[in-house]
Amino acid sequence: MKAHQQAVIEQGQWFKNRSPKLKMFLLTHGKILTLKAQQALFLRGDAHDGIYVVLSGVMRISGVNSNGKEAVLSFIDASLWFGEVTLFDKGLRTHDVYAQTDAQLFYVPQRSLEQLLSKHPEYWQEFGLLLAQKLRLMFSSMEDHALHSAEQKVCNRLLMLSEQTNFSAPLALSQQQLADMTYLTRQTINQILQKLVKKNAISLGYQCITVLDVSKLQALAS
Repeated sequence: MKAHQQAVIEQGQWFKNRSPKLKMFLLTHGKILTLKAQQALFLRGDAHDGIYVVLSGVMRISGVNSNGKEAVLSFIDASLWFGEVTLFDKGLRTHDVYAQTDAQLFYVPQRSLEQLLSKHPEYWQEFGLLLAQKLRLMFSSMEDHALHSAEQKVCNRLLMLSEQTNFSAPLALSQQQLADMTYLTRQTINQILQKLVKKNAISLGYQCITVLDVSKLQALAS
């Protein structure tokens, strides 16, 4: 692994707070994967095969109904780990994960993780913390959907997605995908985004949104 790739992994909140031994194990038992935009990493129903962290690009988590309509649940940016749910129950993958853009991942196989945990069961708690982070985000999203106005939902979702990259990069996100994530219509999303542009809170590009003023979004979200 190259130094800049390891530096990306080290930036992640979960990884940087782990023990040196666990960090070394993960870094020495994984491999690099490269995906083209819109290429599937795994699909709902696939067998569990390990955990991943994004080195560059953006990954998309989604589900598809019986009519083939995709519902985007979230996006995964650089330094974020995912795929840990099946580490615990050894069940099948729960959602589809695609490369939203060209992406590079670091992948630690399930077999290596199982060997580690059989010798060092104390590390289960470390992976449990990763799972707990995802549960917190899920509960926050459920509360957001139940209690907030349409504008608040959009602002909260933009803040949540931007926070994953420390507000340092545009979000590779179309208006339709944002509509799917907030359970709003595309027309409503467009109206809200145009209001946010006029308030200089965000800027819009081709299938991307850039947060310009975090404090304005936070005020509108609350």
